[in-house]
Amino acid sequence: MKKLFLFIAAVMCAASVVWAQEIATWPKFRKGAATFTFDDGAPSHIEDVAPLFDSFGYKASFYLVVNWEPDWESFQALADNGHEIGSHSNTHGNNMSGEEASSKQNIDTYITQPFGCLTVAYPNCAVPNETAVEQNYIAGRICNGSWQGQPDINSGNGPSNWCRVSAIMTGSEGIRITNEFTSKMQTAINQGGWVVFLTHGLTNKNNGSANYSLTDLGAIDGALRWAQQNDEDIWVSSMRNVAMYIKERKATEFELKSEEEDCITYSLLHDLADNVCEYNYPLSLRVRFDKEWEEIEVKQAENNLVHELKNGYLYFDAVPNGGDIQIIHKTDTGLEEVLNQKSNIKNQKLMIDGHLFILRNGHLFNAQGARVK
Repeated sequence: MKKLFLFIAAVMCAASVVWAQEIATWPKFRKGAATFTFDDGAPSHIEDVAPLFDSFGYKASFYLVVNWEPDWESFQALADNGHEIGSHSNTHGNNMSGEEASSKQNIDTYITQPFGCLTVAYPNCAVPNETAVEQNYIAGRICNGSWQGQPDINSGNGPSNWCRVSAIMTGSEGIRITNEFTSKMQTAINQGGWVVFLTHGLTNKNNGSANYSLTDLGAIDGALRWAQQNDEDIWVSSMRNVAMYIKERKATEFELKSEEEDCITYSLLHDLADNVCEYNYPLSLRVRFDKEWEEIEVKQAENNLVHELKNGYLYFDAVPNGGDIQIIHKTDTGLEEVLNQKSNIKNQKLMIDGHLFILRNGHLFNAQGARVK
């Protein structure tokens, strides 16, 4: 009985530590994720797909074949608007082995985007040299996982092999109607996983060389409408963003650093950064918060973070390795008011414009001990 009691006590203690501060499995504590990918750099991707996604506020991933001379200027405009541009090789041969690094470099030459070219979609779903993929990308996409002996829907922790991210073919060779898209997204929600859709050209649209397994744009439209209606449950984002989020979440330590009367400080750190990616995509966080503070400010370094207090938790997003996170009790005390206080007050802590100061014998010192006035 004593052993059972100690075991229960240990479990309860561990649970309290976990829930004191937490990194969300998916942004905004959603239940699943979905990514829409488009191969071959078709004109229809520029003319039809991107405007559709933009109308819902969603971003997709577009994979270009360098030697097919895509409309670089238009795809740059997509990147400027937050969409991802990735590599689909230089030549679209049977296997892109030998083109892993050069196709990435070519994409980066033509397209400027916040993180550079970070993901690749293999032509013909043929996995090339995995070592070369790992040296140049954070993720590589195959076709249906079930075609290669793995699940079609990736787990919440990503695939077991990041060179083989599963996708689901759409169009005449795959899923065709809205209900099939939404069913896969619902499965991802139920499993806490990540579904990736693979689309080439569109039915009755200007597809250029992207003529394989044409997909009805209306089916994608319906899928995005469903996702918007279920926004609390499903995160729709690019393959780059989802891969970064998963890897960062798994590698990041979110810990309480210090707690003072009017300021609580947390650290958010990982050592994941390498030559391919810095891994600085924002993570969604929450901390248990029972303070009766009338006004709260959440800051990381010098940046004010949008936050929400709900059901005993304080929610906000922050960047790993972006500096300490501070939850600050804001007061109405101003500098002149402090300096006009009586000089016999000793060692009083004060928050002034979101910064901690010490009032000692009528003199004001910052948190590092330097005298201000």
